[in-house]
Amino acid sequence: CTRLVAVARGDWIYTSTDSGVTWTARDSARNWTAVASSSDGAKLVAVASSDQIYTSTDSGVTWTARDSGRNWTAVASSSDGTNLVAVASIDQIYTSMDSGVTWTARDSNRRWTAVASSSDGAKLVAVASSDQIYTSTDSGVTWTPHDSTRRWTAMASSSDGTKLAAVANNDQLYISTDSGVT
Repeated sequence: CTRLVAVARGDWIYTSTDSGVTWTARDSARNWTAVASSSDGAKLVAVASSDQIYTSTDSGVTWTARDSGRNWTAVASSSDGTNLVAVASIDQIYTSMDSGVTWTARDSNRRWTAVASSSDGAKLVAVASSDQIYTSTDSGVTWTPHDSTRRWTAMASSSDGTKLAAVANNDQLYISTDSGVT
């Protein structure tokens, strides 16, 4: 796929159809915090701090505001762009199973900082600052805490959701090869 998407805080959403050789500014300047894409680059989702979730089904040419204004910090997408997960600081985890048209609040209010998804959207992982790592194996319906309380800042998942990487502030990189169980 040659389609790419990027966001810049206080700036625009940028899309590229030529593997990043050229970029086009889309939507408007906001405090963008994260963006995610389907594997073909057609379905996009972006979040902004103290703003809404925005979705696109045409590779970023047009955008639709979704859900309500929250302090969004991260978002992730399944490879087909149908299952989405977003987190907001001092708020809940939100999941969508219809490409972002509707959203359901999950888990408890925490200082969520990052989220990641397996390619099918079934296995999710989220981290919160001064809290634990949380995993879900049912597309976000239920969540299980793991590991120690740390100042988690970033999270990544393999396509099958079995290999996870997490980073804590002023700490180290943590790796799991069993979907976050250990």
